[in-house]
Amino acid sequence: MLEVCNSRGSFSSYLYEIRFIILFYVIGDWVSTVCALPQGMEYNPIPAMILENYGIYHLLLVKIGFILLLFYASPLIKTSGKKWTFMKHIIESVGVFVTANNLMVVYYGNSLIQALGIV
Repeated sequence: MLEVCNSRGSFSSYLYEIRFIILFYVIGDWVSTVCALPQGMEYNPIPAMILENYGIYHLLLVKIGFILLLFYASPLIKTSGKKWTFMKHIIESVGVFVTANNLMVVYYGNSLIQALGIV
């Protein structure tokens, strides 16, 4: 039987383990979204709906909720070998990409997604 134990000590080590997710996916994306919104619009439908109906701070709350959900799921994911490391790198990469994309909107008025013709 799988026993999942989450405590204060494991939460602080978890936060350290996902520090790049927090830096890029949560903080970087949120701050760059705040800065980019006056120059453009959110193209991702889920964040766009949150922004339209609830505002920018609720988007941050959703991201924090994702971090908490990931904390409770991480012991189970870690039991499956290298999937935890792979998943962390995917989320970090998404965070770096969306942060860079938003910063392009702020500084160049055009996003990487628009430049590639995806949107």
